[in-house]
Amino acid sequence: MDIESKKFLGQPKNFVSIFNALLFDGQLVLKPEYLKDENSELVMNVSSKHVDIIKRYEDGTYLDLFVIESQSNVDPSMVARVMEYESVARMRYIRQNLKKHVPMILTVVLYVGESKWNAAKRLS
Repeated sequence: MDIESKKFLGQPKNFVSIFNALLFDGQLVLKPEYLKDENSELVMNVSSKHVDIIKRYEDGTYLDLFVIESQSNVDPSMVARVMEYESVARMRYIRQNLKKHVPMILTVVLYVGESKWNAAKRLS
C-alpha cells in the first residue's frame, strides 16, 4: 500500500467508512472513536508478511478486528492468505486469552491493479 493510501485509510473516519459501506449500506453504525491501532504482528504469518492496516474495534460490547489489505497484483493465493492471517490472529487471541471471546475478524482486500482480478474472491 502506498504512503498516501495508508495515511488516508489510517484515519479512523475513513477506515470505518469502508466497513460501514460494506456491512451497513453506508449507515454510520461503526464509530471512529472506538477504533484502536492493532499491532500487525498479531496477524503476521510464517512467511513474515504483514497486513497493511489492522484496527481493533472495541466499544464495550464488541471486540472486532478490521483489516484492509491492498493488492496491486492478482494473487491466486490471496483468499488463502487472508484465511491464514485470520487463523493466526484467532489462535493468538486464544493462546493469550486477551478477551473472553475470540474477535470477529473481517478482512477487505482493495485491489488496485490495472488488469482484471481473475483469481478467487471467496474461499468457497
